[in-house]
Amino acid sequence: MKRFALLRPAALLLAAVAAGAVAQEARMIALGGVEPGAWSLHEIGNSAASPRAICVHDPRLLLQLVHGPAQCAQYVIEDQPNRVTVQYRCPGQGYGRTTIRVEDRNLIRVQTQGLVKGAPFDFDYEGRRTGKC
Repeated sequence: MKRFALLRPAALLLAAVAAGAVAQEARMIALGGVEPGAWSLHEIGNSAASPRAICVHDPRLLLQLVHGPAQCAQYVIEDQPNRVTVQYRCPGQGYGRTTIRVEDRNLIRVQTQGLVKGAPFDFDYEGRRTGKC
């Protein structure tokens, strides 16, 4: 009987965490101002670096530029109409914190830093939409 009594709080906790994850994903209103398509990311302060061209089907992909499509838990720190900050953790691969400031649908600024496979990263990009993918 005690075993079942312990399972109920665990099930409630799991349901609450799942609901929180859905709520986290539903937020990030600033990303609604980012136009999907082809984007060119220029690293600010590094004129030797070539622009990074990416196809953005889902603006949430901009939150994990270094970790790519890794399955990461994301936590929204700030959610404003033109600015979002997300902290994320990728089991076995590291973590990061990204802030995206939306200037308009075709111009953004992305600041991201963290750790990937034991190596630190810290990038500041200006992103411009260049067209369709």
